[in-house]
Amino acid sequence: MEIEHGCYITDYTGNTYIDTTMGSGAQLIGHGNPLSLKIAKQIEKGTIYTIPNSYTHEVNSYLKKYINPDLHDQYIFCSSGTEANMRAIRLARACNGKSLIGRFHGGWHGGLDGFLKEHPDNKGVPEQVDNLFKVLPYNDDNCFEQINSDMSAVIIEPVQGSNPRSDIKEFLHKLREHCTKKNVLLIFDEVMTGFRLSAKGGAGVFNVRPDIVTYGKVLGGGFPIGAVGARPEIMETENVFYGGTFSANPLSMYAAKLILETIIEKKYINYENLDFAGKTFRDGLNKFFINQDKKMRAIGCGAINRIVFTDKPIMNRKDRDFYESASSQLAFSKRLKYLKVFVNNNGLYHLSMSHTPEIIESLINRIKGDSENARPIF
Repeated sequence: MEIEHGCYITDYTGNTYIDTTMGSGAQLIGHGNPLSLKIAKQIEKGTIYTIPNSYTHEVNSYLKKYINPDLHDQYIFCSSGTEANMRAIRLARACNGKSLIGRFHGGWHGGLDGFLKEHPDNKGVPEQVDNLFKVLPYNDDNCFEQINSDMSAVIIEPVQGSNPRSDIKEFLHKLREHCTKKNVLLIFDEVMTGFRLSAKGGAGVFNVRPDIVTYGKVLGGGFPIGAVGARPEIMETENVFYGGTFSANPLSMYAAKLILETIIEKKYINYENLDFAGKTFRDGLNKFFINQDKKMRAIGCGAINRIVFTDKPIMNRKDRDFYESASSQLAFSKRLKYLKVFVNNNGLYHLSMSHTPEIIESLINRIKGDSENARPIF
């Protein structure tokens, strides 16, 4: 892919596609947006200093004042969501001196050793590392029997990419209550959901306060970033290493500053519009799937969506795997490329501010395979 603008991408042969991946969810405004031009000017001033830059202070202050006033006023910055989750787990273990981490089946927290047991490409991870993690059943009250005081922390995405849903609030509240009762830290992996579902991410949508939170993707405005925030008494844990050559580099931090200012000033990003786009997408497709008796459904939460290849209700990734053919997601993504829709192989549809109602309608028509009505909207 070469040319990028709004929610369109053009490949080297000149084919233009509606982009539903948007940098794996990082581009909430759109490709080539006004912030990108501003960020580019920082390159003239330098891309890496090794020493702290002033943007870091501004990002910390915005996060404290407008996003998480109950958390420490200093965040740990790094270069990816995977790194953020790695640092969050290290911080939790250092804080309470316990090693075991709970994580949920169907979750994705990056390519860190210990997160890959269910992944087909999991060679090279020692069994001893996997034993430091316990895989829990997602959206299932049976998980609470396995979360005990011997656990350091439980990490969870407020909304799983493998199984995005908006009916998860009750489960998240039960999890919060149980972790508090068992003296287990609760980590919200908001790398995907942070600043995409709402200004305060999934924590804001579902009104659940984690002990530790991680961010990435949208916060970087298209540049590599990861961030960890925590309650003051946790963040003040001493002798924990967080460094990295490109951590808090001026390009990523300037991008984060501009994104946060945009969210705070409600400029370029409107979460009501994003929610409406997601609902329109799901409702339009599900009406078609039901009328045509197709074994497919569109599910999601806000601007995060997925098509599942079953008409059975699913509660988690395990249900999806049971009802859905293993090759269906990849095969459908490949077919959509012929209809000029780009969907990543993971099957996630990340909508953005550039996906106007007209484009959503065109996207629905293309997914339905209605080539006559599936003309590009420019």
